[in-house]
Amino acid sequence: MADVQKYFEIFHKEIRMDYDLNKTLAEKRDIILDRIRNYLKEDKKPLFQSMLQGSYIMKTGVKPIEKMDYDIDVGLRFDINENNYAASDVRDWLYNATKDHTEKVESRGPCTRVIYKDGYHVDLVAYAVYKNILGADIYKLAHKQNGWRDANPIGLLDFFEKVIANYEETEDSATKTNQFRRVVRYIRRWDDEFMPVESDAKLSGLAWILLINRTLGAKLINNGKPDDIAALVRICNSVSLTTERISIKKPTPEFEDLFAKISDAEMEKLKNRFKSLLNVLYQAQNEPSEKKACQLLKKQFGRDFPVPEEDTSGKSLLNKAFVPAGLSFPDKPLVPNKPGKFA
Repeated sequence: MADVQKYFEIFHKEIRMDYDLNKTLAEKRDIILDRIRNYLKEDKKPLFQSMLQGSYIMKTGVKPIEKMDYDIDVGLRFDINENNYAASDVRDWLYNATKDHTEKVESRGPCTRVIYKDGYHVDLVAYAVYKNILGADIYKLAHKQNGWRDANPIGLLDFFEKVIANYEETEDSATKTNQFRRVVRYIRRWDDEFMPVESDAKLSGLAWILLINRTLGAKLINNGKPDDIAALVRICNSVSLTTERISIKKPTPEFEDLFAKISDAEMEKLKNRFKSLLNVLYQAQNEPSEKKACQLLKKQFGRDFPVPEEDTSGKSLLNKAFVPAGLSFPDKPLVPNKPGKFA
């Protein structure tokens, strides 16, 4: 069969969001945070400490395509008690501080979004943080509709670090990225190619992370090297075998089901998309020609998946076809316990 690992790694290098080099996004973030600080100082409001979160800090972001934006999530930690300030008031601070900075600022469910015309946006998430009787930090997120909601952004990062610890020694040579992060990016770009705009049917980056953690479970190695196409096959096979709705709860408060927003019809479409991808992955695994295998994969993963100009596999067309084996739902997916120290 064709060896397509190197082409997946080239694809990953092309689609990954290189946050270390994305100075424009960082500059926009810092300008916004300075505006908010100045506004709060002038109005004698409590100040905050900023913290990165989401795909930016987890390093699972992908370059946007078509109508999608470059984005960054920033948490604003206010050392205040939820009983002393209304969530709506804290959200108003952020909105009033940024509303004249760009042409559009949106107050959304969990965040305030500052939108730039050139395809960037910054999501601001406000937290009230105080200590409980045991001295542990309690986080409350200022939600647009639901007021103060339980949250634990630090616990979520701890969970993610435990996940990627299972993928040591799977780093690629070009970007030094482990297999889990690479596969998350492959799936996210595959989804973006199918659904290039935000909608209720589109999963969040965190939802993809949790799904891939559940269905992949552990690294896949072949002859001492990471085997990304085999990892994708395992994920697709697991989803394809799911007969009921996919339901995965966030591992930290409020422990909400991140797939609940998808309708039954959209859920079936999602599973059928995975079945179609699985079929193409099987074809690519069985294809002796690297060029033809990459042509198949490009139809699923989009314009940035590389196809060699000439077939360099050197494989005989009489090679025995690859027969996938042992494809099943992981026996022991990582399932976090509810952090005992959080309310």
